Amino acid sequence: MELFKVLNQPHWNYFFTHEGITIKAPSKQAATQLAMMYRECLTETAYNIKGKVKIAWRCCKSPIQIFSWMALEQSPTPYETAEAILRTDGEVLCSLLHLPVPLLKQIVQAGESERPVSIVRCSDRKQIIINKPMEMALQTPAIESTQRIMTRFWRLSDLETLERELQLTNRFRWQYNAALNPRTWAILESEFERFEVNGQWYSQTTFLIDPEPIAFPHDDVILDFDRTDN
Repeated sequence: MELFKVLNQPHWNYFFTHEGITIKAPSKQAATQLAMMYRECLTETAYNIKGKVKIAWRCCKSPIQIFSWMALEQSPTPYETAEAILRTDGEVLCSLLHLPVPLLKQIVQAGESERPVSIVRCSDRKQIIINKPMEMALQTPAIESTQRIMTRFWRLSDLETLERELQLTNRFRWQYNAALNPRTWAILESEFERFEVNGQWYSQTTFLIDPEPIAFPHDDVILDFDRTDN
């Protein structure tokens, strides 16, 4: 198997734990590439061992995690096949394996947009979808960005304002500043849209201007970037 050829190379290692399998990669970039290239095989492995596959690297605080439940999907419909095509052509990445049609349509629109677009699941505030322009704007690999809990990238006061406005109106524009990644804080202007699919609420963010990096603030900012949530 090609995956084992990779894992048997120098500077790679893997071993069983009580949770499943842990893979030690030589770098964060190598770990990300492994997860993207062998996602299906790693998901199947997690399912077969009824646990999870964790990919870590030196000084890693937020490993990539692949869970057994990710393999629990029915035979793909034409819409799910289209979603898989969107993921593999590099235009958009989604961390979900099964998608209702209305959400898939949002993904198609994100993939066609020239502006950076991301979609967050409101129930756990996890960023689950980004397109290629957003990946570039965040300066973060898509597979890592779609594991983020987005409350950690805001001022507390601005986060409260955002959630209040989304409750009052389902679409609005706003200029604000927030973290693009753990290293970069920026001035942003975005259009926010809140929508519902099958009883689940989502919020979509579209950057209207290119981010303008500024110094990190020292007020009520959540800086716990490295925590991983299942």
